[in-house]
Amino acid sequence: MAPELPTGSFAASYPHKNALMTLGAHSPASLRHIHSFQVKQMPNVNSRSPFMSLRIIASALIVLALAAAGGVAYKQLREMKSAQAATTATAIDIGFAQSMHAHHQQAIWMSQLLLDGRPTQLPLLAKSIINSQLIEMGEMRGWLNLWQQPLQSTSQSMNWMLLGDTAPDPELTRYLLACKNSKTGMVGLATSEDMNRLRTLDGRARDELFLNLMLVHHEGSLPMAKFAAAQSKLPAVRNLAVRIAMDQSEEIGLIKRMINALAAKPH
Repeated sequence: MAPELPTGSFAASYPHKNALMTLGAHSPASLRHIHSFQVKQMPNVNSRSPFMSLRIIASALIVLALAAAGGVAYKQLREMKSAQAATTATAIDIGFAQSMHAHHQQAIWMSQLLLDGRPTQLPLLAKSIINSQLIEMGEMRGWLNLWQQPLQSTSQSMNWMLLGDTAPDPELTRYLLACKNSKTGMVGLATSEDMNRLRTLDGRARDELFLNLMLVHHEGSLPMAKFAAAQSKLPAVRNLAVRIAMDQSEEIGLIKRMINALAAKPH
């Protein structure tokens, strides 16, 4: 007798049901016997011992728990390594903090000289420079303390700007050569003679000198800030470097306008 095929939608959609019915009716007895034997030899899951099933389930749960624990431990290890890398300073970070700290320090001294009580037309600019750069100096001082590094470099070298991921371009090379040939070891820093003149001059002449010194001073800091913004691996250092580059670029434009406005005034 041919085996019955399922009725309904499955039977209607099965394309070879007639062929199978024919095969079942005319196939040799040995073939039908093998088919019957294979079905009888299939294991009966329901006949297993309840204790055996519990042991298998428990073993599977242990394996899953161990795998999950291993995954958590691996993730925690990666997070620890990332956190350590995010707080480990390189020579670029240290060099930037030390050099920019010294640069900011002189800008504050110059601004304080202008606010020594004598008449000036630039009190708002001087106060703005003092306030903003004191905050930035505090950040850099905190980093250097955290990294157990001195506030001042043991040398005036700007070689930390040679440690980027790529070779210095012509602009950076010219800047580093200018730093090397500078009396102060850094482009834009005022000399002791400049500072003495700022102390002794009065009135408009002092304001003009202050603006010109501060313009060169700001322009000298931009290559440092841009380099650190591009090359530092620490987000905090990069963020400060970007902020310094943006703020001082804006102040450079402001100082140039002030120089032009002061020059246009009659003596």
